[in-house]
Amino acid sequence: MVLGLTLVVFEMWSGRVYNQLGSAGRVAAILSGTAFSVWGLKEVIASLFPSWTKSSDSFLLPVEGWAYLIIMCVLFIGALIGRSNLLLMVFASMAGPFIMNGWFTFTMLRRLNGGRSLPERVMAGETFTTTIILENRKSWLAVWLMRVLDSVTKGNSYIKPEVMFVRIPPRESRQGHYQLRLHERGRYRFGPMTVTTRFPLGLVQRGTGLDVNDELLVYPRVGTLTPKWRKLLQYSFELVTDVQTQSGLFHDEMSRIREYRAGDDPRMIHWKTSARTNELMVREYEESRDRDLLLIVDCWQPETPTLTSPDEFERGLCFATTVCMEHLRGSRESSLSVRLVGQTLVKWQGDKGESHIDQLLDAFAEVMSSSQIPPEAVVEGLDDQQSRQFRVVLLSARAEKFRDELNHSTESRFPEMQVLGMSAEELSPLFYQAK
Repeated sequence: MVLGLTLVVFEMWSGRVYNQLGSAGRVAAILSGTAFSVWGLKEVIASLFPSWTKSSDSFLLPVEGWAYLIIMCVLFIGALIGRSNLLLMVFASMAGPFIMNGWFTFTMLRRLNGGRSLPERVMAGETFTTTIILENRKSWLAVWLMRVLDSVTKGNSYIKPEVMFVRIPPRESRQGHYQLRLHERGRYRFGPMTVTTRFPLGLVQRGTGLDVNDELLVYPRVGTLTPKWRKLLQYSFELVTDVQTQSGLFHDEMSRIREYRAGDDPRMIHWKTSARTNELMVREYEESRDRDLLLIVDCWQPETPTLTSPDEFERGLCFATTVCMEHLRGSRESSLSVRLVGQTLVKWQGDKGESHIDQLLDAFAEVMSSSQIPPEAVVEGLDDQQSRQFRVVLLSARAEKFRDELNHSTESRFPEMQVLGMSAEELSPLFYQAK
């Protein structure tokens, strides 16, 4: 824009082009300067207000291009002032490659198509690979040195990974890869992609946008529970005063069949085995320590959080995720129930084993804290779930408030409830947080 305005002002003030080339030369100089000024103004507006322009194409002069253009302008002005045909010929010989470079980059960026391949879900802190696919749909022209810039956003965070494609033949596609490690849980948005090139001379850079958008859920990082957590949970079981009602005579798990001994309960005789061996055989049971677990995560955070509050909340979610995964892997006869009390209430009921836990992990990835959660909402409706059948673990940043309420309550509904805080002092002895 500045160069165009300078050319117009210089000609109107000095009349050099008119004196050398006549009226036709003056008109050509003024039209060229005006065109450069309008085009430059458009680029300035597009860079400052990208939402105002619908086109995703971009144009940029790198440092080499600016140096080349300045040399051309000096030669052109010198040729006009000095009336030197040799300088004018040198200017023309430099203008040709410059224009050719701009046309070639524009042509190569036409009829390109892109895609992206992502894993469905990843854990925070894991390294994963993203595949970028670039397709050249032109029928005769190969494309060279294409740089694809991807964009990864989450809130105010912004990442710009890039992949370089050396050559893509006509009517073919190529794949490129980059690796990412995302350290925060949540939903990340990928796209759009921008394809740029300077081929062949590097004097002009053009780019075009590809509207390829994807999303990726990042789960909290799963750590490792310590033996102290298992002792704490076992202590919770031993505090139970009510017997869990089950169908059948026995509450324990059969371990083996052995010979009958004096004093054994006759109801434990296994008659089929006794008939086969012609000797009385009885079933021996081991005490089953598995019991259904109810995990409540209170996502309350103070209205004016401290410097450590966000870290403590994320640590608590990592611990809760670890407890859920360990329980589903290690418990043979017990189920898991989870309540996430945040901006929205999420309830999840799982059977034995690790199947169908994607919905739970999705909830852990997207749960949002709030300062407007009343304490009553955290334990609301637990009686309806027959809470006596559960070991109850409450994880909260305001653990002291719940502990005081339980200690001063005359009718404790949950005698085996364990209330844990989210601070490092409370959770570090219970699990090892992955780095």
